[in-house]
Amino acid sequence: MSEATQRLGPMRAEVLDHLRDVGGAVGVGDVAAAVGLHPNTTRFHLDALARAGLAVRDVEQRTQRGRPKILYRAAHGHQSGRFESLADAMVRHFARGVDNRSERATDAGTAWGDELRRARQEVEPDQPPLERLVAAMNDLGYQPHLVEETDPVLELRPCPYAALADADPAVICQLHLGLVRGILGPGQPWTATEIRPWVTPTTCRVLLGRKAGSAEPANA
Repeated sequence: MSEATQRLGPMRAEVLDHLRDVGGAVGVGDVAAAVGLHPNTTRFHLDALARAGLAVRDVEQRTQRGRPKILYRAAHGHQSGRFESLADAMVRHFARGVDNRSERATDAGTAWGDELRRARQEVEPDQPPLERLVAAMNDLGYQPHLVEETDPVLELRPCPYAALADADPAVICQLHLGLVRGILGPGQPWTATEIRPWVTPTTCRVLLGRKAGSAEPANA
């Protein structure tokens, strides 16, 4: 099992292993039946695998009437490397000359995190916000660790975009700050106040604080 697969968590790794065993494209219902999960939960894991470049979404080719199914298959080759190359090109050739680039990166990260939060809430609507944050960052390939200090601190390692972050922290690190804010979302007491990259050679820290006017959470 690869290091990337080990970071997925047991259920998502099982879904990916099933896709690899099948070899071809299969529907959500088939995967759900094989791994013993609810179809909505299975779809959540499959979409996360697709975002990570470990699975590919296909549209069923059919001649009969009716809406075609969305099928999933295991990705082959180094998908994540291609995504990193694309991200590198975007940062170096598009974002570099943009005004207010840090603020725009934060806004983009917040929008991304908001999408991830909504997807998780469909499956686990009662998941506490800090628990959701750790789970979501784990899904993205980090090894998140929540440190309980005066206010919580989220430690992240390793960074999948470390080389880009070294070259352009004004975009990549601020994108991550917004990402954490989006995953936390509204209607709960926490927000990301600051990101501190490379507090160790392999670790970044995201400082969390309570929003103005929020009460002490009973179970965050």
